[in-house]
Amino acid sequence: MKRPPEQERAEPTGGIALRRGLLLAAVVAVVLPLLVVATALTGFTEVQRSHGNALRLLTAQRYQQDADMLHDAIYADVLAAVLNSGADGGVPALDESVDVHVAQLDRDLVRLDPVDTPASLAADIDRLRPTLRAYGAQAVALVDLMRTDPTAARAKLPSFESAYRALEKPQADLTVSLAREAAVQTAAADSRQTQAVASTTAAAAAVLVAMLLLAFFLYRLVTGNEVLLHRLEDNAEQLAHSNDELRDAQQMAHIGSWQWSPHLGVAQWSDEFYRILGLAPGTAGDHEALFAARVHPEDMPDVLRDRHEVARSLADVYSHYRIVRPDGNVREVVALGKAVRDDQGEIVRLVGTLQDVTEQRELERLKDEFVGVISHELRTPLTSIRGALGLIAGGAVGTLPPKAQRMADVALNSCQRLVRLVNDILDVEKMAAGKLELDLAPLPAAEVVADAIAEMKAMADQANVTIAAMPIDAVVLADRDRVAQALTNLISNAVKFSPAGGTVLVAVGPSDSKDPNASKEFVQFTVTDEGSGIPADQLEAIFDRFTQADASDTRAKGGTGLGLPICRGIVEQHGGRIWATSEPGQGSTFAFTLPAAPAPGEEMDAGPLPIGAVLVCDDDPDVVEVLGAMLESHGYSTLRAHSGPEALALAADQAPSVVLMDLRMPGMTGWETIAALRADPVTAEIPIIILSALAPDDMAVPAASSWLTKPVDQRALMASLRRALGTGPTTSVLVVEDDEDLGDVLQAFFTDHGVHARIARTGAQALAMSREVPPDLLVLDLGLPDIDGYAVVEAMRRDDRLRSLPLLVYTGSQLTSADRHRLLLGETRFVTKSGESSADFARKVISLLRKVTADS
Repeated sequence: MKRPPEQERAEPTGGIALRRGLLLAAVVAVVLPLLVVATALTGFTEVQRSHGNALRLLTAQRYQQDADMLHDAIYADVLAAVLNSGADGGVPALDESVDVHVAQLDRDLVRLDPVDTPASLAADIDRLRPTLRAYGAQAVALVDLMRTDPTAARAKLPSFESAYRALEKPQADLTVSLAREAAVQTAAADSRQTQAVASTTAAAAAVLVAMLLLAFFLYRLVTGNEVLLHRLEDNAEQLAHSNDELRDAQQMAHIGSWQWSPHLGVAQWSDEFYRILGLAPGTAGDHEALFAARVHPEDMPDVLRDRHEVARSLADVYSHYRIVRPDGNVREVVALGKAVRDDQGEIVRLVGTLQDVTEQRELERLKDEFVGVISHELRTPLTSIRGALGLIAGGAVGTLPPKAQRMADVALNSCQRLVRLVNDILDVEKMAAGKLELDLAPLPAAEVVADAIAEMKAMADQANVTIAAMPIDAVVLADRDRVAQALTNLISNAVKFSPAGGTVLVAVGPSDSKDPNASKEFVQFTVTDEGSGIPADQLEAIFDRFTQADASDTRAKGGTGLGLPICRGIVEQHGGRIWATSEPGQGSTFAFTLPAAPAPGEEMDAGPLPIGAVLVCDDDPDVVEVLGAMLESHGYSTLRAHSGPEALALAADQAPSVVLMDLRMPGMTGWETIAALRADPVTAEIPIIILSALAPDDMAVPAASSWLTKPVDQRALMASLRRALGTGPTTSVLVVEDDEDLGDVLQAFFTDHGVHARIARTGAQALAMSREVPPDLLVLDLGLPDIDGYAVVEAMRRDDRLRSLPLLVYTGSQLTSADRHRLLLGETRFVTKSGESSADFARKVISLLRKVTADS
């Protein structure tokens, strides 16, 4: 931990720690005396070497003198022998004397070999040695000759004497040279001795000064670090106190810590780690065995895999498993592990934590159960209210007086606002819990923009705001419903905060963003308004829950402050990001990115529309617009043409399921268009409904399924479509719903669409009614009073007649992927109560009914 600057300034000697100072002093105290000793040893070694050389030279001089004396002795012995050769016994005595002197001479010559002499003297010795030996050999030979021929021996005496004289000067010179060189070496030794004494004295003096300085340094260091020593004591006490607090915190948070040294094979556990395992702190035994004995057997493979991953990974490794304590109590734990590495990337130790999250998981389960119950109990009555109000406001019970109609519209709008609030709160809660599941699929950006603008058009028209679009031909990998939710939220905000006559621009383009861990590209969506703008300090805060840039906007513009947090949660769940830019008085721009997906294949773009597409052909654009909106509100997709040739082209290319045809059109009339449709094998079988201001009695009826007279009655139009498409009242739907009010609303909805609906209030009743008369479609709520919807589906799977029954799951609960998999029966769709508009619900139901009747 870095110390505060004032502490650093308070420390003497530049802030050197006491331990480092003492270590430095110890090193200096050892090194400096060693330096003096080394200096003395070096100097006196040189002195010893010089004295040794001088001594060896003196020894060589003595050996040379011995050789010189032997040279003279041999000469004297030989000369005496020659001059006294007639005396008795003279020769043997001379022989022995010469032999002794010659042998001694050879020994002296050999003793000169190891003497360390200068190169010139060594050369002189090498030259003199063979001459001396030859002289000795000549003396021995002369003595031998005296025994046999004294006369001949005396004749050789002059030659022997010349050899003697020839050796006198070289020997004398060598003796002098050895003496001179010995004197030189002796003088050098004396000089070196003087130098060694001086060097040692100087080094000792320097060491003495250095030691005095070191003593002063130690004095300053020790005296100056008293504050540091006290601080160290205080820090030790604080560290002990912190350790106690850490142990208490770990015990309160149920978090234990561990570390393991791979080099030493030593593991350490905190006290809380032992407690989580159900063991007393410090329990004796091998840590590996103690831990393995406590891991739930089913989780052990995952634990071992994660442990190996900790040693390999450079990031933190999380794992979730169960612990079985000695008393049999099972605890849920979350573990975190990481490897601590040195500069070379080698593992120094492994460290981690273990947290007991049993109570947290139980609270989360209770919370999820509470949210699920509240979701069901709120959405079910709201669905009934909204459905009933929608039927009333739509004229299902007859035409209402103007005042009653206004009240019904107000009630319906307020109900829809309440539905949106409930859905927003539940969505925010689900995102906070990380349980928002996405159904990802390739989604054309232009298509989702067009849908969002169409949904917001009525709101924009009422506010006198224009919505313009600039989409591109891009495809994103996204959940259609969730992206539409985010986009409509942003457009809704832009419309609310734009002035009358303003424009909201929705644009799509390539994004500069890129996934740093992959080559994934992103597509950017932007929504720009012409409002008053947002202060710079609020651009991030507006994405928080229940936050708006101006609190007065809640009353003036409406809203709860949940729309933008939901948008952020949806976008980030997709892996994108969302942000806002604004200039006060210049409007605001909200942008978000979504990951790009491969463009759909050609067959997706050019293939026929889903079953149920209706081609509307009329030369009056207003009629086409009204009929199209009416059909789409009942779940039909539409194709729109304003002339006969356009209708023929669309019919041949898109193969609609039915054609609504006007008769009186300029150019190519309706009769001619119908005849052309019948003549083309591709379109000959398409049902045709005539929609004309003429009555069928006025003229001959062309080949058509039915004839409707303008102005058309909506119920008559829907009945004609059902007959033409084969979805008449014979289609049977079984609605399984325990809420009586919602069941009545659903039954009225199906009746309004010409579908016979039966109601089952319990799961057992649903099974009995299905086995008695299998329905064409099952609409199933999951929260039933006896058995839940999962049990109903499981029972139907075991029934050969019901296992392929088309199913529409209609629930207020949020379903996971696993839940959806458990509910698969035949053709299965999922609808959230009050989570979708009446039009969306109708579209899904009608689409599923058409598929059912088409397959049959």
